[in-house]
Amino acid sequence: MTRNQKIKILVIDDDQKLLRDVRAHLDKLGYEVSTVDDGVSGLKRMKSFYPDLIVLDVNFPNDNGSRRQSLDGVEVLRRIRESSTVPVLMLSITTISTMKIMALSIGADDYVSKPFDLQELSARIESILRRTNQNIPNTQVLRFQRLCLDPGERRVWKDDQPIELTGIEFDILYTLARKPEHVFTRDYLLEHAWKDSSFVVPKAVDVHIGHIRKKIEDHPSSPTFIITVRSVGYRFEDVAL
Repeated sequence: MTRNQKIKILVIDDDQKLLRDVRAHLDKLGYEVSTVDDGVSGLKRMKSFYPDLIVLDVNFPNDNGSRRQSLDGVEVLRRIRESSTVPVLMLSITTISTMKIMALSIGADDYVSKPFDLQELSARIESILRRTNQNIPNTQVLRFQRLCLDPGERRVWKDDQPIELTGIEFDILYTLARKPEHVFTRDYLLEHAWKDSSFVVPKAVDVHIGHIRKKIEDHPSSPTFIITVRSVGYRFEDVAL
């Protein structure tokens, strides 16, 4: 992205007033914003708009009198994650922690409960964008016997084959890999991978570790790269070159 290009944000929500308010607020902050009011249209718009971040409502009402196909936000997120690692910020009227964990387990990057303050929303968006686009202070490429992590390009290779990770997944893995054999607590990973962990539940670390294992481990149920240290946290193992 060049300096003259605006960051693109796609907002998918059935609340027309929310769409107007969020769009006006984000427009003022200099983002390029596109809005749609249902999940199917959101998936279609994503393919033509190429957003840098998606704000997605969890629940869409079923309108039996409408011919329009309906998808809830969870299913929309599942379909997004089938082909894209674009950051997704979920919205929901519920504050139930299990819903947050479910959204994060599917691949959401963050979760905001409704009603919310527009300043809070934009702060969370900025936090995600910093997390997924910022230059990590120590930007050295980490090379191991089987894995290679490049923080400049935010890419990972296993046995010379590229592995697609989301922004938060990369940050967690990079944090672990910078100190092989060192045991990191969940609280440390929350603080250093999420940057703003005030709204994130600790269980989210375990959820994202599970996703990373599915992508990099030969056998996710018997991991050899990310080892669980019972009652403490996780450590990374691989032979540095």
